Amino acid sequence: GTEFIEAEVKAKFPSARTVRIDTDSVSKASELQEKLEDFKNGNYDILLGTQMVAKGLNFKNVKLVGVILADTGLHLPDFRSPERTFSLITQVAGRAGRYSPDGKVLVQTYCPDREPVLFAVTGEIQRFYEMELKNREIQNFPPFCRLARLVFRSPTLLQSQQAANGAKEILSKTLKEIYYSNSGTNNELKTLKDDAGNCEILGPAECPLSKIAQNYRQQIILKSENVHLLQYLAKKLLYGYTRPQDVYIECDIDPVSLL
Repeated sequence: GTEFIEAEVKAKFPSARTVRIDTDSVSKASELQEKLEDFKNGNYDILLGTQMVAKGLNFKNVKLVGVILADTGLHLPDFRSPERTFSLITQVAGRAGRYSPDGKVLVQTYCPDREPVLFAVTGEIQRFYEMELKNREIQNFPPFCRLARLVFRSPTLLQSQQAANGAKEILSKTLKEIYYSNSGTNNELKTLKDDAGNCEILGPAECPLSKIAQNYRQQIILKSENVHLLQYLAKKLLYGYTRPQDVYIECDIDPVSLL
């Protein structure tokens, strides 16, 4: 994507000195720092980049920032997508006009009325926060619950599916055992029993990024207000489940991404 934009920019502004920063054009940290310093010192006129150039940079002479396809992140199947989109636009907009009153930000989007884009453009942080918090509460996503993500990856699609299905059976069985248990003197089960009935098991399902590094990926999401219950379920699965030889299980409590 950035290569296409680079070609367009050079065609429109042939006399401008352009530098591109992304994972394809920068392989070393020293190379990244060198390009940023060159831009900061005025050796380049236009800086193109991915999210790498959106945060934490401070250039005195930058008066114009352009955001291309600002709504791309909204189409990812992750409940944090609106938050990330709003945050990214807000952060990259902060690169323009920090030392002059005539800084300008241009945001290109196919979804100008979607709240994360609209509120970022208009600077309505509180409105976005209140809207997003309400949506999270309706869907029972963090901060109103805790999550555990289990990913089953294998070079074979069938094995990843079978492992995830087998794990689902074990998790469901463990939840029922906790809920119907006579905890007696078992203090750990006592603290988990009340929440076992409200714990949700989502999946198994194919990960949005279904194949990475020649490995097929299936996932299960656990939702509960009690993080100790999630940890207990994950522990029971990881230490009590004989997984197929070619299957690797990843466990992430309060995952940052569901992709």
